[in-house]
Amino acid sequence: MPLSTERFLDEVVLHTTAFADAVHTAGPDTRVPSCPDWTVRDLAEHLGGVHRWCAGTVSRPGEKLVRRGVGDAPMPESVDEVSAWLLEGAAIVAQTIRDADEDTLVGGFGTMVPVSFWARRQCHETLVHRADAELAAGVPVLADVAPEIAADAVDEHLAMVVMGAGRRPELRADGATLHLHATDEGLDGAGEWVVTLDAEGPRVEHAHRKSDTAVRGPARALLTVLTSRERPEDVGVDVLGAAELLDRWRQHGAV
Repeated sequence: MPLSTERFLDEVVLHTTAFADAVHTAGPDTRVPSCPDWTVRDLAEHLGGVHRWCAGTVSRPGEKLVRRGVGDAPMPESVDEVSAWLLEGAAIVAQTIRDADEDTLVGGFGTMVPVSFWARRQCHETLVHRADAELAAGVPVLADVAPEIAADAVDEHLAMVVMGAGRRPELRADGATLHLHATDEGLDGAGEWVVTLDAEGPRVEHAHRKSDTAVRGPARALLTVLTSRERPEDVGVDVLGAAELLDRWRQHGAV
């Protein structure tokens, strides 16, 4: 059963809270191992800005992506004020989406999309950057994330890579296949995917069949592995068959 817009918005606030805690623990000058060009302060400024920018886009139906967000206040210098600024951004984007009709068309990546697209996108943007902040802080990564949210984040990650396939020639091949299997209970078919690397780029389907590479583990771990936040061997993800296919995806498919 698809997750609701309201559930996604609740998750945005939940994961922003965990993100803010990790930012405070890590300290602003700590480097982010999964985003080596960024400090924790850069990461926090990015996520808070994205939330406000998305709210700006949603608040202008029928227009393309906007440059300026809602409540575009600069991030405070004081570490003690950063958490409040981050939570304010999460509240702004959640409320802006709630106030809009979820079927209203607003700016998207190269096309118009329903408002509901941005609820899901902001949930998973926040979730992955929460992982970045927790890695920087040295605390358990995504420890309390519900399996259905993590599995949906994997699903969206795969869809985003397919959408940008034209910019990823390294993910073209002669039909090599990658089977991903989230082992959490209760996900059923929503936790399995077969990725086919064709000459035109990757294709994704929910399926279970023998593939060149099999990747198995909890949905949370699949997400951090596929997005190159963590290594399979460090998070209990088993890789069987042609491990180089997963390596290729991790190198060229991380969003």
